[in-house]
Amino acid sequence: MSMLNAMIVEDNAIYRYAIKTIIRWEDYGFQIVCEALNGVHALDLLQHQQVDLIVTDISMPEMNGIDLIQQVKQKDASIKIVALSSFDDFRFVKEALKLGAEDYLLKHDLEPDALQQLLEQMSSKIMEDHRRRKQASIRDASFQEVRCLLGRKLLLGELKRAEDIEDQASAVHFPIHGGPTAVVVIDANFKVLADGSKEEQSAYTDMVIPISERRTAVIIYFPHEKSEHKCMEEALRQASQLYTRMKKLGSITVGISSIGYGLKDWAVLYKQAETALDQYVYEGTGQLYAYTSFQINDKVETLAGITIQPLVAAMKSGLFTDVETQSELLFQSLIQRKPPISELRNLLAELMMQLRTLAMERNRFSEQFEHDYKQVSQAIEALQPLQQVKPLFLNLNKQIAGNKAEHTMMRKEIQGAIAYMEEHYAEDITVAKLADVLHLSANYLSNLFKSETGMRIVEYMNRCRIQKAKQLLQDPAWKVYEVAEKTGFQETSYFCKVFKELEGKTVKEFRRNG
Repeated sequence: MSMLNAMIVEDNAIYRYAIKTIIRWEDYGFQIVCEALNGVHALDLLQHQQVDLIVTDISMPEMNGIDLIQQVKQKDASIKIVALSSFDDFRFVKEALKLGAEDYLLKHDLEPDALQQLLEQMSSKIMEDHRRRKQASIRDASFQEVRCLLGRKLLLGELKRAEDIEDQASAVHFPIHGGPTAVVVIDANFKVLADGSKEEQSAYTDMVIPISERRTAVIIYFPHEKSEHKCMEEALRQASQLYTRMKKLGSITVGISSIGYGLKDWAVLYKQAETALDQYVYEGTGQLYAYTSFQINDKVETLAGITIQPLVAAMKSGLFTDVETQSELLFQSLIQRKPPISELRNLLAELMMQLRTLAMERNRFSEQFEHDYKQVSQAIEALQPLQQVKPLFLNLNKQIAGNKAEHTMMRKEIQGAIAYMEEHYAEDITVAKLADVLHLSANYLSNLFKSETGMRIVEYMNRCRIQKAKQLLQDPAWKVYEVAEKTGFQETSYFCKVFKELEGKTVKEFRRNG
């Protein structure tokens, strides 16, 4: 058993020596770790030295034993104190006992037996206190764990009935009840959060609940505030404080809910905070996202109007420049519209399936492609920001597509058709005319072209013409109708319509922004 630490506080050197040497303190489980001349000196030593027992004189200069007992008990009530008294100040013993001293000794009648008996009693009391504190700590940890489990159930919506919620909350003395509450969801390494200063945490949180290895919920509770607006302002302030402090320890992204009332609202608040947090997919990690800043009347954008077909057609065409253009349009549209995460996952999964099928059709499913394909799939599954997913996706396409070189993979008839269109794009090319040049039937050429490129001839022709038009539009001297004529469009309005469809912006916007 380890020794207990004792301090002697006595201004008289003779009495100090007598108390130290009258018995061997080590035989009774104590070691004297420090000596003080008065109360002020003792308090100074206690800042640097942990002690279990203080034996202190009552009458001392600067600070007497009564004041010392009072101050020590205020700072650490677990320290046991024994008062030393002479006959002259015995009247103060009652005051010492009232302030928390365990017992007293008369200095003039100090005998080894009396001190020995006292130390044995103090040792028993200290060890009993240690045992009780340890049991209380175990109980508290167990209670805390159960409360944390209940909090997790509430957040994940595993408890539906109000009666069940109230019963379980009452059984574990749940610390949060029916006042205004906000939920903050943190995407960071939980160990980083757990290792943060406990004092800092308690200053701005009411409960920290681990959800997974990287996701943690922090509950902010306002039991006495009536104004929802003030609650939201304070929740945002505290979440911002938390974000700023945690950012110093590592990468962190934060989502914060609106204000709810009662434990039954926790599941809704958690979903709101997660919805807010998931905006990092569109806008990037390392930020704080508030549900109320982008959610109006619970209106959520959907994928209506967003399609992967133009990108799939570009992938099938074998023209990587078209794949780049269509990828930029699709990802830009997703980032602007911010559809629900479940719909985003489905769309990206469909896109990856199309890419895989295309790679297999072209015999490009190499070991490198498979490795990179898994990397992109994992990035999508882990919901990495779209700006990080896009270059990975383009890299995969590059492995199965090309520009002019890709045409060599096609049948000679289609290579001939493409070469003719790229040379005569400014002319009025019809399917019948193109078929006549190639000595094929129009129907056969149309079917073969669609099979090889994934596009109809008119679609490919329009793409080719728009690429040429973009080059001419760089020069402001060219009027729009002149560019349309130069690139084979019979009507300017049709040229503008096709340009907007393929480029995702008007001719005017293209000229202004490039």
